Amino acid sequence: MMELEALQAVVPQIRELGASLVAISPERPSYGRAVRRRAALEFDVLSDKGLNVAQVFGLVFTLPCHLEELYRSFGKTLDKFHGEPAYRLPLPARYIVDRQGKIRAADVNADYTVRSDPEETLAQLRRLAKRGARAARA
Repeated sequence: MMELEALQAVVPQIRELGASLVAISPERPSYGRAVRRRAALEFDVLSDKGLNVAQVFGLVFTLPCHLEELYRSFGKTLDKFHGEPAYRLPLPARYIVDRQGKIRAADVNADYTVRSDPEETLAQLRRLAKRGARAARA
C-alpha cells in the first residue's frame, strides 16, 4: 500500500512525460478495487489471477514454511486474497514499456522487502524522453 501511495504522488510527473502507470497485483479484483478507492489511486490496479503474468516475467517465489506460518498467525491467508492455496508471491518489479511493447527499463530486486523510490523511475522516464527527443530531431 505504501508503494502504491508513493507512486500515486508522482503520477502527475509521469503523465507530463507522456507515460502512464498501471499496477499489477496477485490480489483478487475486488481487493484491487478496494485498494484503489482507499488510497485514491489515479491509475489502474489489475489482477494477475494465478500469478500468470508474474510467472512469464520470472517473478514468482514460494514463501518458506516459517514465513507461511507467520502470515497465517497474522490472519493473512493468501488464498483469501489471491484465490489460490499456494503461498506464492511475485517479486516487486517496475518496468518501463514503450508504445511498441519493448521493455526499456526494469527494476527487480530478489529481496521483496526492498523497493525502489519512485524518483528513480521518474529519472529513467526523463532519460528515455530525452533520447526520444534527440532521435526525433536527428
